[in-house]
Amino acid sequence: MTPVDKVFTRIGASDNILEGKSTFYIEMEETKAILEQATRNSLVVMDELGRGTSTFDGQAIADAVLEHLVKVKQCRTLFSTHYHNLQEKYARDRRVEICRMAYLIPEGSDKLIYLYKLEKGKCSSSFGLNIARIAGLPRTVLRKAKEMKEEFDMKTVQKINMV
Repeated sequence: MTPVDKVFTRIGASDNILEGKSTFYIEMEETKAILEQATRNSLVVMDELGRGTSTFDGQAIADAVLEHLVKVKQCRTLFSTHYHNLQEKYARDRRVEICRMAYLIPEGSDKLIYLYKLEKGKCSSSFGLNIARIAGLPRTVLRKAKEMKEEFDMKTVQKINMV
């Protein structure tokens, strides 16, 4: 990697409630500063942009910010996101390399093993339920969450098929 003029990061969560600034507000202030100050020679690191608002607002903001960094600023960027459709949007863009954190799911198991290694390629799905299991949420809650996720997935597929 060649030297950069500035390194910008938008990572973590903090708020300033006494000033009326929520976590999401702080996230947007930091993002604004990056978009204003970054140059073609900067390195930008953004983690999970848009999580503090509704799914659709967050996805739209993450998409627009990433597009601005790729097309306008043209700077080197590490952009971590849970919005899987961004993988599809940028899959054929030569300026973007799609990567994921490596994992292993042993055959016949639903247990996820994280390998803590960055590798090329798209992430096939979200593993939130696995994290919830590892964190120790009650089995009854996990079972209900799995049922709800499957229902959401079916509704999404139905909507896609209607289009």
